[in-house]
Amino acid sequence: MMMLAGLLLLLAVQCHGWLLSPNVLQHPTRLRQSSSSYEEPDNQFGNQNYWDKTYTQEKEFSWYCGWSEELEPFFTELVPDASAKVLIPGIGNDGCIRDMFDAGYTHLTAFDYAPEGVECAKRLFGSSRLKLVDDMRVADARSLPYDNEAYDAVLDKGTLDSIYLSGGADKELAGKYLGMAVKELARVLKRGGIAFCVTAACVDAVQESFDECNEEERCWKQIRDGSIHMTDDGYTSNNIDATMLVWERV
Repeated sequence: MMMLAGLLLLLAVQCHGWLLSPNVLQHPTRLRQSSSSYEEPDNQFGNQNYWDKTYTQEKEFSWYCGWSEELEPFFTELVPDASAKVLIPGIGNDGCIRDMFDAGYTHLTAFDYAPEGVECAKRLFGSSRLKLVDDMRVADARSLPYDNEAYDAVLDKGTLDSIYLSGGADKELAGKYLGMAVKELARVLKRGGIAFCVTAACVDAVQESFDECNEEERCWKQIRDGSIHMTDDGYTSNNIDATMLVWERV
């Protein structure tokens, strides 16, 4: 756990204040599967071997927050139907998603950029849960292998942060990669679907990328902007050590 706690601190340092501020590219918003031809940066966050090593050393870690009494009341408020088809980017070793499954959200499609991340998730879920999961595979968030308008919701916990950071010191490249991923989320979400993003390291970059997706074609309606929110049963968002940004696909 110490290794990944240190990684979270590194993520925050790279996105906030001690390096150049995010500079997100202008790019077309054509909602189709993105091209998979791009140059891989010389940066650990875009390196599959780096993540494979991370997942090998740390078998379970809830990125930013857990499920029960942390993320659960805020997610279920917006996606109350447990039969919803939910896409999980970057599942890796996050026990929160297993707990989400146990809470009734069994129609999960999950992927990770690193093969060891998928194997780690399979071990966390165990054979009985895996029989019910819709799909779990290696995939790249910038070029998803899923159909248009296939999902009712997306739950992102730090994967968009990592995609931005995969650009390294090249903030133009970082913004391009993040924009590709956000356009892919718009493509695979149904109209009225929810993109629920938990971010701490790159809040501004994530916000700007969704905003930019709206500049040429209106894709998103923001319904949570990171300000303090209280659910009807009294849970407040400031009890989570991260920022919740949520959009509806329009």
